[in-house]
Amino acid sequence: MSTVSLPTESRPAWRDAAAHAWRSVRDTPARRWLIALAIGLLLTLVSLPHRLQMFEQVGWHPVQAPVQLALPMLVSLIMFVGWLLADAGSDGWRDRTTRFVYALLGTGAVAAVAGVGVWHLAGGAEFLAQMAAAKGKDPPALSLMLAGEYVNIVLLGGIIYAVLEMAQRRSRTQRDFEQALRRRSSLEHQLLESRLAAMQAQVEPRFLFDTLVDIEALYEKDAQRAATNLDRLITFLRAALPRLRETGSTMEAELELVRAYLDVVTAVHGGRPTLTVALAEGCGQCRFYPMLLLPLIQRAVRHPSGTLPESIAIDVRRDGGEAVIALRLDLAGGCTDDPELARVRERLAGLYGDSARLDCVEADGQGTLLSLRIPANGAAATR
Repeated sequence: MSTVSLPTESRPAWRDAAAHAWRSVRDTPARRWLIALAIGLLLTLVSLPHRLQMFEQVGWHPVQAPVQLALPMLVSLIMFVGWLLADAGSDGWRDRTTRFVYALLGTGAVAAVAGVGVWHLAGGAEFLAQMAAAKGKDPPALSLMLAGEYVNIVLLGGIIYAVLEMAQRRSRTQRDFEQALRRRSSLEHQLLESRLAAMQAQVEPRFLFDTLVDIEALYEKDAQRAATNLDRLITFLRAALPRLRETGSTMEAELELVRAYLDVVTAVHGGRPTLTVALAEGCGQCRFYPMLLLPLIQRAVRHPSGTLPESIAIDVRRDGGEAVIALRLDLAGGCTDDPELARVRERLAGLYGDSARLDCVEADGQGTLLSLRIPANGAAATR
């Protein structure tokens, strides 16, 4: 059975072109129209002395005068629409420079015809005849006027297009630069998050190995105590390992991780250091990034002197728009700059920018106070 194909009505090309032109004009921001109007106003002001001189010669005309003053504005708007259409055109049809040459020549002709037509309808022929009579000359032919006006508009339009192109390229360059900055900031943030994830995923090998060796040795002396220490290590691992997939945490969760870590440490080192935690009301569920507090605790436990602090006190409170985590160590020399302290400060800067800081103060060689200040809402810096 043969099928019959019915012809389909195709949309005329001129309708597509008209729809494209309408969208280009409709979607143009108001700021660009203001630029076009400003250019027209500037042209009006530049030509104003010449036009006033003409009116002094033949007298003020109630219709011709407003038309003469409005013509530069009309021409600039027509030329601007041509620039919009060329700007919205596709490089698949013509390259950008060719499109603007076509637009300049085409809209120049439209502007010349429109300007001369409006001028003529407003009594321009009579006005020109009066001016020519005042000078004792014959008025020029309409075709000559149209050609001269076209040349003037093309020359003037070339300047307008050059200004618009410079502004457009500057805007595009600025936009590309800002996008590059945002991409760079995003990549830096992703790099920081990757490094943070790597830190979160890291269960310190030396700490884990030493703890297992101590537990193994303890099983020969006190199996019950060794089993308890093993339970503490498992508790710590259960708190640490889920952070493999987490990109954020809370103040309360990070404090639990610190407690689990120090439970293992104190079990191996005879109950040292003791831990005291003061958590202000409403701070427990505050957003807090992982691997900011625990590295400071690990740094204190792994002090180069080999001496454990007798006590560690953590005080969490709000201070205006900031959350303050004060870490007091019963250990001298805790403010010495080292890679671990630098990494924490680097993560703070990457996550919060200038909105967070880490201060360290030593109290007469007897103790160390580390103060970690972050935004109270815990939000990272805007990227």
